[in-house]
Amino acid sequence: MLPGTNFKRLIPDEGPAAVSPQKVKRVIFCTGKIYYELIRERKSRGMDDAVAVVRIEQLSPFPFDLVKAETDRYQNADLVWCQEEHKNQGYYDYVKPRLHTTISHTRSIWYAGREPAAAPATGNKHGHLMELQRLLDAAFNLETFPGKL
Repeated sequence: MLPGTNFKRLIPDEGPAAVSPQKVKRVIFCTGKIYYELIRERKSRGMDDAVAVVRIEQLSPFPFDLVKAETDRYQNADLVWCQEEHKNQGYYDYVKPRLHTTISHTRSIWYAGREPAAAPATGNKHGHLMELQRLLDAAFNLETFPGKL
């Protein structure tokens, strides 16, 4: 880190979605490099004002206070956890109970990511890209919900 900078436990969306939070239809929580895929896909779909992407940078200890502030900010939005890793890998099992505790079961939170798998990668570039497109479609399809978290 450079002098004059500091670590943020959570990085909220700072784009058009943040300007009118009441119009946001979906909030996608993520961590890691999937963020860059999500914002690229959001831009290509023209959904900058309909979908907020929030990065959880500190997973432990979990930033309950900051996640709660973001869910309260977007009262009308569906909530989604998105990860590039397979469902039985990555942070899904860690964040699931913490997200449920944060939103106090007053709202549902959905999962958008790869299906469970024994291996961390398909071993095939075409298969990997197909899986990535499926998870992006699940994250951004406002007509249906991805799998329940």
